[in-house]
Amino acid sequence: MKILLIEDDRDTSQLLSATLTAQHYAVDAIADGLSGLELAANWSYDLILLDVMLPELNGIELCHQLRNRGCQTPILMLTVKDSDEDIIAGLDAGADDYVAKSCTSAQLLARVRALLRRSETAGSSPVLTWGELCLDPALVQVTYRQSIIPLRAKEYSLLELFLRHPQHILSRSAIIDHLWSIDETPVEGSVTNLIKDLRHRLKSVGIDDFIETVYGLGYRLKAAPQFSLVATHPALAIGQNTERGRAAIEKITQRFRLSIEQRIAVLEAAERSLRLGNFTVQQQIAAQTEAHNLAGGLGTFGCMQTSKTAQAIEQWLERSGNESYDVNQFARLLKQLKQELADSNQPELVAVS
Repeated sequence: MKILLIEDDRDTSQLLSATLTAQHYAVDAIADGLSGLELAANWSYDLILLDVMLPELNGIELCHQLRNRGCQTPILMLTVKDSDEDIIAGLDAGADDYVAKSCTSAQLLARVRALLRRSETAGSSPVLTWGELCLDPALVQVTYRQSIIPLRAKEYSLLELFLRHPQHILSRSAIIDHLWSIDETPVEGSVTNLIKDLRHRLKSVGIDDFIETVYGLGYRLKAAPQFSLVATHPALAIGQNTERGRAAIEKITQRFRLSIEQRIAVLEAAERSLRLGNFTVQQQIAAQTEAHNLAGGLGTFGCMQTSKTAQAIEQWLERSGNESYDVNQFARLLKQLKQELADSNQPELVAVS
């Protein structure tokens, strides 16, 4: 993700840039308000970190002008002035949050993450997933089937970009804009090499069908694989008559148990957004996918009633484009699903022979 840092003190700017870069953010650092206004108005950023006391144009006025021009990028005001009057002035100017420079780097990064989450679909899960691949921005960590995948900084940033924009075709120039700062001079070949490196890294852990090349346009994330235990795990066909078969089934069962909480979290986030009235098509697709995968997995393991409840949630989500949908019905189904999972010890899964 890309951050515009507008700070005139060189030492502070360098420290903040290093702190953010260490967390895999691409940072453009600018020292005056007018240059910051030009960049913010003409380039795409995920967040603006803005000092109040700036030459040429102060942070309060800069924030006013950006909001008057329709800029919706989250703005975090960063300053030594932290009186109530200063905070009110910053927030009234259109800032999303206000933090003193005396705060710890951990607090600053937490506020950055919170604003970035808020700028995404409201209520969405902070953990980004693709099948069994998980990227946790808070931990700056990527796992596949609960095993950590070591990635270089740009590989991590590219993976995060794809996961945050799963329906988008990303051109080479768009990837450069998101991942490289203005001080760097990448070429389109840099993107090709980075895509190749990420594909190789993921293939080494068993993911070989992740990024789709859309010739002449760019790249996009492929649809996540459906959770199909029978198709992907021959151990289920072996049955439970051998020690090897039992061990394989137990491993699969444990993995599915661990995935349930994450899938429920996506459905809970969907309920919150539905009640807030900001439920998006992207959230609908994500929630419908998780409900579908839950229904299939639960059915495979013999939890037929719970599987039917998950299917009912999936069917409700298919109809949610209709303005007359009943959010309370969705809430009741989700509550029923969670209760059935709790009653079955989340769940007491037994593979169907």
